[in-house]
Amino acid sequence: MKKLFFAGLFFVSIVNFSSAQIIRAGVNLASMSASATEENYQDYKKQSILGYQVGVAVPINITNSIAIQPEIMWIQKGGKSDYTLNNSNKVIVNRTYNYVEVPVSLKLSLGNTTGDGVGFYILGGPYVGLALNGKIKRETTIAGVTSTSEAKVDYSNDTNQEKRVDWGANLGVGLSLGRIYVDARYNLGINNLLDGDASNTNDNDPYQRNRGLGLTLGLKF
Repeated sequence: MKKLFFAGLFFVSIVNFSSAQIIRAGVNLASMSASATEENYQDYKKQSILGYQVGVAVPINITNSIAIQPEIMWIQKGGKSDYTLNNSNKVIVNRTYNYVEVPVSLKLSLGNTTGDGVGFYILGGPYVGLALNGKIKRETTIAGVTSTSEAKVDYSNDTNQEKRVDWGANLGVGLSLGRIYVDARYNLGINNLLDGDASNTNDNDPYQRNRGLGLTLGLKF
């Protein structure tokens, strides 16, 4: 929680420095790049889930067309895994996580993105996220009989193998219509959430990484 506190303190100082803020809200089509853990099930499919996101962006103009844009977001991530042997034997796992995320992007603008006109921009940069909590729902079908279970992700439990800190990169494009912004981004998680080695060099170990395609609507104040 200390990391979350200092990230919030950093963002508050940025807000005080900047003269404009953009409130962003929308959806995140989340998925996970993961190694199959049910090796006996040959038909393994990774699917997306629909999550939500909301936050504040603070563009700091360097020139008329270049800005640094830090943000603080609440965003839902996760994904769906489908292991199917046949219609009578399969396992479906649905994972949902709530993150506080801080992206810092370089923003390049074309047209009028700061006034009342129409503008276009591209942006990209790193992000770091901290998982607040999570939930895993499992649906198991054996010989045609289906059972379901649900468990919370407890990061304070030493037996939990999932890492709380996520980091990676995001790349996006956007359109501004006066004070209104439409923004689309792809988030690429780089950190292996199942690997205690920070360098992620254990290539043979199980892996789990976040992916996401987000669409948000913003309003500048």
